[in-house]
Amino acid sequence: MIFNRLFSLRKSRHVLQNSYTSYQKKGSKLSPELRQSLENQLLQLEKSLDNNDRTAADAQARTLETFCHTHFKKTFFDFGFELAFALVLALAVATVIRSMWFEPYEIPTGSMRPTFREQDHLTVSKLTFGINIPLETKHFYFDPNSVQRSSIGIFSGANIPFIDSDTTYFWVIPYKKRYIKRNIAKPGDSVYFYGGKVYAVDSEGHLITDLLEAPWMKHLEHVPFLSFDGRPSMSKNNEILFNQMNMPVGRLSLSSNGSALVGEVFNGKEWIKDLPDAQKSPHDQIQTYSDLWGMRNYAMARLLTKAQLDTESLAQIKDQEEAPLYLELRHNPNLVYPKPRIQQGTRGLAVMLTPYTTIIPLQQHHLDALMNQMYTARFVVKEGLIARYSVEGTHLSPNNPRITGVPDGTYEFYFGKAEKIGWAGVASTVPQNSPLYSHDPLNIQKWFNLGIELDTAFSPSKDRIGPFPRRYAYFRNGDLYLLGAPILTKDDPTLVSFEKDELSRQEQSSTTRPYIAFKDYGPPLKADGTPDINFIRTFGVHIPEKNYLMLGDNHAMSSDSREFGFVPEDNLQGAPSLIFWPPGERLGTPAQKPYPIFTFPRLLIWLLASIIALIWYWFHLRHMNRRIVF
Repeated sequence: MIFNRLFSLRKSRHVLQNSYTSYQKKGSKLSPELRQSLENQLLQLEKSLDNNDRTAADAQARTLETFCHTHFKKTFFDFGFELAFALVLALAVATVIRSMWFEPYEIPTGSMRPTFREQDHLTVSKLTFGINIPLETKHFYFDPNSVQRSSIGIFSGANIPFIDSDTTYFWVIPYKKRYIKRNIAKPGDSVYFYGGKVYAVDSEGHLITDLLEAPWMKHLEHVPFLSFDGRPSMSKNNEILFNQMNMPVGRLSLSSNGSALVGEVFNGKEWIKDLPDAQKSPHDQIQTYSDLWGMRNYAMARLLTKAQLDTESLAQIKDQEEAPLYLELRHNPNLVYPKPRIQQGTRGLAVMLTPYTTIIPLQQHHLDALMNQMYTARFVVKEGLIARYSVEGTHLSPNNPRITGVPDGTYEFYFGKAEKIGWAGVASTVPQNSPLYSHDPLNIQKWFNLGIELDTAFSPSKDRIGPFPRRYAYFRNGDLYLLGAPILTKDDPTLVSFEKDELSRQEQSSTTRPYIAFKDYGPPLKADGTPDINFIRTFGVHIPEKNYLMLGDNHAMSSDSREFGFVPEDNLQGAPSLIFWPPGERLGTPAQKPYPIFTFPRLLIWLLASIIALIWYWFHLRHMNRRIVF
């Protein structure tokens, strides 16, 4: 027991060197007798250490510690200086490491579901694409070839529109927030959206197969817009611009005599008159707004009851089949007919496109399939009220959606499975007898229409121009998809009847009052099944030099390139490498194409870190082994 309490030789040597340093700094203030006594003790301890006499070294080291504590007491200034120096050094080292090497990262929102969920903890490598300059949105070195399509990247929000990226680093240093999205396309690529999938070709005309075939992409949906309107704005010429991906792609202006609004679309080269009727037949150039990027392949959706269908829908369809609920679809937006709506709102002039509207009756088996695929944002239930979860605090008010029979707590839906979220993001499955799982049509309508936003503003009302939730419908190989699943298959009598009625409405419409059917236009492939490169380049979005298309895996809940535009090369900062919390099946490497382990930036930084560590160790050994000299 006594032996176990002895100082190790290493510990005794540490006491020797600290005492010798204190002697050098403050020894001159001691009386000659005390100074001589201290010098003798230092020499005796040094001799015991040379002889590896642990017992003697232990006694002498303790005596030295007592002497120094008594005669070399630190002043308030000493403590303050040492603390300040330690904090500054730690801050500097942490800043360099987190900017240039790696850092832990907590996911704050659900924009990357299902790959990452709120409160997931990751490690992020900052050496994936190059070597970053600390606290700046620039690189010492950047390798464009290291950026991988279909893999995930971290980027700075600096100088990106519509992002409030200002924050502080360690509550002191001004800093820009980092964001996480999946890299879809690189400079020179052209991207077209169909069936929830991304068809892209590179600058040399090669199809990017990873976006279609990679296992981490197969269960993801991608939609080319958040809303048909995008972000309307006013130009210097008092034209109303419709911006998608932060680019003006549509505009409304007064005719030359000032009597009417003229709708135009940018075809990649010039502004041309929007011709919605062009969708009735194949064409080889952009002629209408819904031509852009595959927008015509997607509809925005909500569910209506029979009473709501009669009073609150824009669809002019008679003799609808009786059904528990009706799927209302807005599709094929344009700038001509029906005319865009312009009205004065509380926040100024509001401009909204008026897409075509159609209806599909859904029977109970359709609704069951829909509920089995239901997904929402993470949400909080408190005293019967629902609000979307926020890491900054969730606020509830009487205007929030209501629910009964569900205990207070934090929940989420994904792929039809409800989970309750516990401490630190750990999830447990909600029992099947919970009211959350009810297949009652009104419960399904509520969860679908609240949308990913969980906002009652999207519930049907007599306000016919109200917004739709971010719920999308699209065709893929003849099947109609909702919530990422084929809810109506190509041989479903309801879908067959719907497609027949849509074509009939289109054929009966006129050129001045056209109706465009919501139908399956098919993927951008030639008759032999090979990619139609010219089609993708003509109708797809083109990625400019030194910019990247970054999209969230959760298309309905992600502020990404569809809103703020392309991400500049300088903003790319690194990539996630490991999910280390919470425990479960997602623990480990993220669902993405693995980045190479051995790269020039990584090898260089590890080499520099090793050299610094060796230099420090050499100085440390030199300090610990220095001889006592008076």
